[in-house]
Amino acid sequence: MTSPPDEEVFARLHGRLARPFEVIGTLAALVGEPPAAVAQGVGLALATSQEAQQLVATMPTVVRSLATSLQAHNERCIGELRGPVMWSETMSARASSFGDRDLFICATPSRAYDIDENRVLVAALKIVRDAGRDATERVTGPIEDPVLRLARKVGSSAGRWMDHPSLAPISRVKPNPRAMRRTRSGKHRRTYQPALDVLDRAADPIGADEAFLWCRPIVHRRHRLLMGLVDRLEQDGRRQVPAFRAEHGALLSGPLVFNPGRADGTGLAGVLLGPLLIDVPGRRDDTREAAEAELAGRAGGRPSMVVMDDTDLDRALVRAVELSSSPTSSPA
Repeated sequence: MTSPPDEEVFARLHGRLARPFEVIGTLAALVGEPPAAVAQGVGLALATSQEAQQLVATMPTVVRSLATSLQAHNERCIGELRGPVMWSETMSARASSFGDRDLFICATPSRAYDIDENRVLVAALKIVRDAGRDATERVTGPIEDPVLRLARKVGSSAGRWMDHPSLAPISRVKPNPRAMRRTRSGKHRRTYQPALDVLDRAADPIGADEAFLWCRPIVHRRHRLLMGLVDRLEQDGRRQVPAFRAEHGALLSGPLVFNPGRADGTGLAGVLLGPLLIDVPGRRDDTREAAEAELAGRAGGRPSMVVMDDTDLDRALVRAVELSSSPTSSPA
């Protein structure tokens, strides 16, 4: 098949991913690597990113400038007032205390740190801490690689800041859109900008150029096959193929299901177009007969077809339509 360079084909496919997406599952389905390996790569990229290092470096200043709110809580006071008197609660308390007239229930104000801005900050620190763990937890023995050492250092530092007395009580929850908007537009937005940058980076931590390097040559050829089918389905405005989403280790878009294939050769690999399994030869020098036989052996009884050039792409579309309209017809 003649097409643009592999990097360009991959960039087009990466750009057609439905966003936002679940990072580990989507990248695993895109590049054909196990989720554990993808998690380690993503963790390494996040923990050593400029955004993560900037957040950790600015934390001494950030913790001295945390946003707070004043909240009132009822406090039992005897002989003194520490805030507005809650008379209903006071009278109930006196009735159960033999009418002690020195007893008051006051709405005592106090500083509260568990607010949207600080939840955003803690969420960013948690991402960096977990990224450092993902990057290094599978490494046994002393870490000699300087990049891995940096990932562990940054992740550990983020974890220590999460245990700071002002941050430890804050809820560990994913910030909702309201919290993000409030943090971006509030008067303390400059203080929390490093945390916002980490959250933005975490939403799409691996660029197309880096993810491209994770793919094996056979996966690059399958990407080329997939995008060739997409181009033909969309040719002359016949149909619009929707953005790809990841489910159960595959990328789905309209009638297309893309399985990158495992490194050990097990499991389904190729592109399902309706009932038809389409794939490229396992080796570039395979004959058509050998490639067809190999694909039929792992197709699990499905109709299958090997694509070796652009003409085969057109034949594959025709055959898929025939099979979909006549499910009982024999394979061509």
